[in-house]
Amino acid sequence: MLPSVERHASQCVKELFQFIAAQGQGDYLGEQVSQLEHTLQTGQLAVQAGADDDTVLGALLHDVGRFIPAAKEMPAMIAPDGVFVGRGSHEVLGEKYLRSLGFNESICQLVGAHVMAKRYLTAVDKEYYDGLSQSSKTTLKFQGGTFTQEQVVEAQNDPLLEAKLAVRRWDDMAKVPKLKTLPLEYYERMATKSLLVSRSVFELHGRKYKLPERPTVVICVDGFDPEYLEQGISDGTTPNMAKFVQSGFAATAKCAMPAFTNPNNVSIITGAPTSVHGISGNFFLDRTTRKEEMIVDDTLLRGSTILEQMSKRGVRVAAITAKDKLRAIINHGLNCLRGDICFSAQYANKCTLAENGISDVEKWLGIPAPDQYSGDLSLFVLKAGIKLLEENRADLFYLTLSDYVQHKFAPGSKEANDFMANIDNCVGRLVELGAVVAVTGDHGMSDKSKDDGTPNVLFVEEELDRKFGEGSSRVICPITDPFVRHHGALGSFVRVYLNRPDISVKDALAYCRTFPQIELALDAVTAAEMFEMPLDREGDFVLVSKENAVLGSRREEHALDNLRDHRLRSHGGLSEQPIPLLRSLPLSNPVEDRQWRNFDVFDLALNL
Repeated sequence: MLPSVERHASQCVKELFQFIAAQGQGDYLGEQVSQLEHTLQTGQLAVQAGADDDTVLGALLHDVGRFIPAAKEMPAMIAPDGVFVGRGSHEVLGEKYLRSLGFNESICQLVGAHVMAKRYLTAVDKEYYDGLSQSSKTTLKFQGGTFTQEQVVEAQNDPLLEAKLAVRRWDDMAKVPKLKTLPLEYYERMATKSLLVSRSVFELHGRKYKLPERPTVVICVDGFDPEYLEQGISDGTTPNMAKFVQSGFAATAKCAMPAFTNPNNVSIITGAPTSVHGISGNFFLDRTTRKEEMIVDDTLLRGSTILEQMSKRGVRVAAITAKDKLRAIINHGLNCLRGDICFSAQYANKCTLAENGISDVEKWLGIPAPDQYSGDLSLFVLKAGIKLLEENRADLFYLTLSDYVQHKFAPGSKEANDFMANIDNCVGRLVELGAVVAVTGDHGMSDKSKDDGTPNVLFVEEELDRKFGEGSSRVICPITDPFVRHHGALGSFVRVYLNRPDISVKDALAYCRTFPQIELALDAVTAAEMFEMPLDREGDFVLVSKENAVLGSRREEHALDNLRDHRLRSHGGLSEQPIPLLRSLPLSNPVEDRQWRNFDVFDLALNL
């Protein structure tokens, strides 16, 4: 277990117990004991009964929903005579709170069920009801009353029912004035141990992840077409990644569609396709406002990330990006005030402790922030990751690079070879420092130019206007971002929105299929199903170009002048889906017939 994880669990339990201890002699709903005395008596009754640790902790923490600060926001329960008899749904609040801390399901359910158990027992045992204190009988009315017969039958299918009923009975008995009990500290080690066990694995988007037991680094090489790796191994310029292939793990995986930066980086850190997390492009059209928007933060992200869940469990996370637009998405849920580090190479000179968990990055690393249009931007990310590992400042690293070089230089060129060799050197250093290293890409890269060197572009909006009339559609290029110098916002995937109801999607698709640049023309529903994309964020239809072509909207909306000094290389389509998936260590148990995706990389790094 990582020391940082142990410290975090211990501190979490201490804070939780401070909430309990703070109750002191606070009144327990008119009973002859304080809330703290009631809590300790309930826990002690479980200990005396020889209950297992989960049940003991469920008993001890059964009223935690009354202690935490959020309890004050719950509705008050006021009896007909005006007497305050507690806060509504404190058991639900307590269960939710403990689950958010990472306690196991048994403990959480025991805490969440002590009101349910009371309603069950009053339905099946009249003597139980008669034995309730007047205060408890009053709160029962606010808690839904006794169970119906149907509810009783349903409850009897619960494997935890007996434990839940036991906690309830101890709850009822724990009202003895001045009874000597075990101190709260008695349970601290038990709670910490339980929390460490339950936190060692978590589930996100249907997949379970183990916490790292040693430094673990996941690298996303932007534009990592398999040809770059193959060329590097063939030329001997990437010896460290060659070792991964020979004695670690290597496969050719597929990226998420569309094959762009934002969707795939978010898929990587969530372990899921875009249909789950909702980020399906760099740029989109807001159907409500009809405004075109760039995704610059995590506002549209659905659900959590692997990095956030690791951070919540005490794993020290370092997420470093080449581009700042990506940093503002990847930092979702990270806490830079409590040890996480998240910054971009692009704005390394602007980092603050509060915002990024680190400051004076240029001075610390001894390198000025690089030009955003350079391979050095990516190397800055890797060198920063190496230094953080050397200084033992993080446990789990996500290092995501820029594809500037891949957009300009083909595999085998001197520039590409030098760049890949520098990346490989950094990968080797991370392994040398003792890290488990996994490498993948967000997408591949293909030549998109004609024989004469000019881009092979289909300007879709212009063609639709010629066919259906001016202003008939709006074409959104999801590749669009502030870094357009090397690709002119031209990619192999576009979303088309029709502006007139008299134009059918069927007719528009049929027309688009007549162009030689088009590989796929799909209505929104078909595209969303085929590529696992969120339907509510699709256009009316999507177009995917062939390997040697790109799609644009209108000529004047693309910076074609920036492409005069090099052949256009870009991505977004099916031809750019294949990317390498590598790990420094072999798999513990071989996996057969798996269709690998780039968003399997954290599973690969942590679980296999």
